[in-house]
Amino acid sequence: MTLMETQEQFEQKAIMVHGMMLVCHIDGPISSQQLALVESYAKSLPEFFGRDFHEYYEAAKSVAADAHGSVDQAVSVLVGLTSVELRKRLYVCATELARAGGLAEKEEKLLLSIQHVLEIDHELVREISHVLDVKYGLAGP
Repeated sequence: MTLMETQEQFEQKAIMVHGMMLVCHIDGPISSQQLALVESYAKSLPEFFGRDFHEYYEAAKSVAADAHGSVDQAVSVLVGLTSVELRKRLYVCATELARAGGLAEKEEKLLLSIQHVLEIDHELVREISHVLDVKYGLAGP
């Protein structure tokens, strides 16, 4: 935990990192490239500015280990993210991370589970999807 940060704030950020790691881990162990991508996404968020990402990463690994390999248990941890804004930010990052490598069926199912647990409304999901489709060249003319 870093200076000027409560235990609760630290845990909220660790849950965010856990959520981002989930999307990368759905296909198997996280590669160093994927971890670097998660780190760059996290560091782009104001909550992580000037913070040591690896502290949150280590805490997120511990959270993941507590799920004992169960995707459902790993996703259910995200309910601990109490801020609506942090839930939305996590969903945006998770969706982009899933699409960055090509959105496969496993990722789609995982994103639906994450959407449900984080209580992200369908309109926001559509907006995020549209923007990312444009970014990744998947949008129609």
